[in-house]
Amino acid sequence: MDRKGIIAIVLSLAVLVWWQLKSQREFRDWQSQNRQTAQQQAADGTPTPGGVATPSPGQGTNAGSPAASSSPAAAEPEAAPDLPEEKLVVATPWVEYTFTNHGGGIASVKLLRHEGTNASERMVLNPFDRHPIGAIFDNPNATARSGVYTLSRRSANVVVAEQTTPAGVTITKTYTLPDGEETKGAKEYAVALEVTYSNPTGAPFEKADHYLYAGAIGPIREKELPYYTGLTWQHDHDVKSADVNWFNASRIPLVGIERSPAKSEYLEAPGKVEWLGIRNQYFTTVVSGVDFQARGVWGRRFPVKIGETELHGIEAALALPSLRVAAGESLTQHYVVYAGPKEYRRLKQLGNGEEAMMNFGVFKLISIFLLGAMNWLQGYLHSYALSIIVLTFIVRGVLWPIQGKANTSMKRMQLLQPKAAELREKLKDDPTRMNQEVMKLYKEYSINPFAGCLPMLIQIPIFFGFYSMLGTAVELRNSQFLWVSDLSQPDTVAHFLGFPINVLPLLMAATMVLQMKLTPKSGDPMQQRIFMFMPLIFVVFTYNFASALALYYAMQNVLSIIQLYVTRNEPMPALVKKEAPKKPSKGGAKKRKTF
Repeated sequence: MDRKGIIAIVLSLAVLVWWQLKSQREFRDWQSQNRQTAQQQAADGTPTPGGVATPSPGQGTNAGSPAASSSPAAAEPEAAPDLPEEKLVVATPWVEYTFTNHGGGIASVKLLRHEGTNASERMVLNPFDRHPIGAIFDNPNATARSGVYTLSRRSANVVVAEQTTPAGVTITKTYTLPDGEETKGAKEYAVALEVTYSNPTGAPFEKADHYLYAGAIGPIREKELPYYTGLTWQHDHDVKSADVNWFNASRIPLVGIERSPAKSEYLEAPGKVEWLGIRNQYFTTVVSGVDFQARGVWGRRFPVKIGETELHGIEAALALPSLRVAAGESLTQHYVVYAGPKEYRRLKQLGNGEEAMMNFGVFKLISIFLLGAMNWLQGYLHSYALSIIVLTFIVRGVLWPIQGKANTSMKRMQLLQPKAAELREKLKDDPTRMNQEVMKLYKEYSINPFAGCLPMLIQIPIFFGFYSMLGTAVELRNSQFLWVSDLSQPDTVAHFLGFPINVLPLLMAATMVLQMKLTPKSGDPMQQRIFMFMPLIFVVFTYNFASALALYYAMQNVLSIIQLYVTRNEPMPALVKKEAPKKPSKGGAKKRKTF
């Protein structure tokens, strides 16, 4: 590889490492800032930024249990509805839905097959006692529930919430829940919602622009990175996202000068909005319009507390266009509410691009392939750890001949190093000519200096494809392997002076060092020194990430070491100089004989 290629790789990896460290630094800054805000509130009773009361110590919350009641703040707290709150609990084999008459929606969603923050709890979505999913508002900043409804259960899986407005118009929300064990895929967590406006009066009914609440969500664990918590929506088949990081003041990198102030709410109204979802690392709630499109989306973050750590959650709503119902007529809008695990295959089955909630990034195709292959293997092996190991063997098998050719090329470069070193010493005062002559030397012996780097360049997209996929693969959550209690989390076995000891990333780094020692030396000394930093770079990416990623790359290195041992006794390749093309004779082409 030439010097420009090396510089390009190093700069790319440096940017990625900087981004990883920046995310971790921002996470610590948010913790510190929120802790100071909470202390100030406790001291003088003032509201937190955004107007949401932060739970006091002892009232901590997480995504698996209800929080202390927090009210959004664009207005003074309004009086609660006159009628007391009534709740109706309906369970399916997979989910327990709690409906409330205050707002006529789903107050919370308990996922019966997914653990909460510990094995004794179940994961709960929309746990913050803010508004129910499906609530309708004229103003998303309203602090009171959107009216009182009458709840009834029409059948085993149909719940109806009904309200008559002062104008005499009846609003009926019909929730059809998943029914029966035969239900599979996305339908296990999908609720069909019909909102019907019936106008029996003699005058037309008009409703201005309004909002349908999509719920609230927060981080699952205290060390969850902030960019996992946010909202995603699709506008005319174009997907857009904003995480809790978006609400911070914008600053010029490195300089720190503020470019724009902190934002209190997220509001976009481009029209043709097909669906809106809120998400954390592993779970999501998505509201999709079936027979019409919303005009926009609204969102706002709010503080939550997990243990002693101050973090942020997010709430969101679909902005709906105005509607008109003629006298004696009715209007029905259809939605699908998916509240469950953030699984690619289930979200894809919703059929309108909702799988974009996975946020796989630039290596999307690789992540999708690896996720599908991992889940397919798990169906036979019944272990995600074994699936990752077998998948590593498959990837290694594909790369085996490429690595073999690279090893041969590096051995030939190793034989050529004395000649290259002689040129470098001779032309050390003229770097430009030195590089030209070295490259000319490689060309003379038909050696491609790029060949030794090719396997690494192929592995980098696979590595980051795994990185994107494993960061949100709920399938790995609570999967065990040897000493690893959860493949979706770091495999911390102890702490030393407060620093976690994670075994798999350290094993991965050790195997990388051993692999480099066994690999035939090639390239100039600068290239060799750069490659020596690779273990450190990969440790930065994997140390506080899902241990499954370090498991994959450690196995990848072990198989590379095995290949090096298998081929170590092969004879050294011949170093043959390419024959120079024959020059035409000075007399030019032969003259044709004439008779």
